[in-house]
Amino acid sequence: MIMLTIWHNVALDGQGHHTGMLEGYQPGDPGGPRLHLPGRPAGCAPEEIAEEAFAICNGHPRDARGEDLARRYYQRELRSLSVGDLVAVGEAALVCERAGWAPLRGPITEVRLDEHGTHPLPASSPDREGKHPASQKKGGTAHEPRA
Repeated sequence: MIMLTIWHNVALDGQGHHTGMLEGYQPGDPGGPRLHLPGRPAGCAPEEIAEEAFAICNGHPRDARGEDLARRYYQRELRSLSVGDLVAVGEAALVCERAGWAPLRGPITEVRLDEHGTHPLPASSPDREGKHPASQKKGGTAHEPRA
């Protein structure tokens, strides 16, 4: 099975408004892992797996397995997966675009921000063992606004 990690984009503009859903992902945008999910068996295209994750994280699971994963996602009180967020499928990190997926360019800038609708995995969580190798841990609990 391929491990899948959902990362919420938490970038802010100078007025404190979230920018990811409006502007999409910009290199260096801060985010953090919100949930690890078991993906499909190896051999499926990363974009296909990310599309299934999008359906699960937006309340539209395709099967009983997806319903269970959606339940786990929403039990953590997480917001829907949106434009500007990331889905790491094994070694491939993909950015959610307005239509489809694009490969992440550069490292993931990890922050541990807890706010309404987006709660990081606990640092000691066994779920964090599969952390995406492209992540660049920043370690802070806040983040800088986008210029």
